[in-house]
Amino acid sequence: MYLANDTNKISDPRLLTKQLHTQILQGLRKALADLKEVGVENPGILKMRVRNWLFLYEEGEPVVDIILDKGYSLADVDARIVPRQAETTLTFDECTEFHKYLLSTTALDIFEDEVNIRVGSPGSEPTLYDWEDYEASVGDVLKVETWERVEGRSKFTMVLAEICGNKEPKVIVLAEGAHRFEIPLEEIKAAFVLPFHSLSKSVKMAKDAARQKARNGAFKKSK
Repeated sequence: MYLANDTNKISDPRLLTKQLHTQILQGLRKALADLKEVGVENPGILKMRVRNWLFLYEEGEPVVDIILDKGYSLADVDARIVPRQAETTLTFDECTEFHKYLLSTTALDIFEDEVNIRVGSPGSEPTLYDWEDYEASVGDVLKVETWERVEGRSKFTMVLAEICGNKEPKVIVLAEGAHRFEIPLEEIKAAFVLPFHSLSKSVKMAKDAARQKARNGAFKKSK
């Protein structure tokens, strides 16, 4: 799918580029669509989508982490139900069936054989990719890393205050006190929704965001 030979296969996340990430995501989504066409043993797969994928080191080993869910309805988005709270439960059998099928395709041929391939659900810190993921997460604290620096930095842990879908490219707005950062969606390398807990600074950030909303209004511009 990507290479004529094995000379450029990768095993190091630092070699990943924006273009390559997009290519591989498209390949993973095509593989899932093909599986649905040929027939599935577990009907739940028909509602499944490839949400995103990550390339990382875990315990010193390179891992391709393919994140699946079953989406969420427009009602969920309107109610601002974050992805981890939507009814998107995956079963072990569903994940196993897709994993087995995926390894029979060329979708992951770019990676060296020693790279571990894992599939699973979004977990407690769901990653965001599609526009609807961000629509469902306005007001939450995000951890964001960009491909290129934005205003001198590439890492942010801030409240998602606003999304602007009427711009090209689409933009999310992260807020930290009076500071606001416009991040083009296409420049986001990775984004996660952080869980709130009593000892987390996310609680204070969320409260600050709520006060800011009361003064200025955090809103969605999706059209």
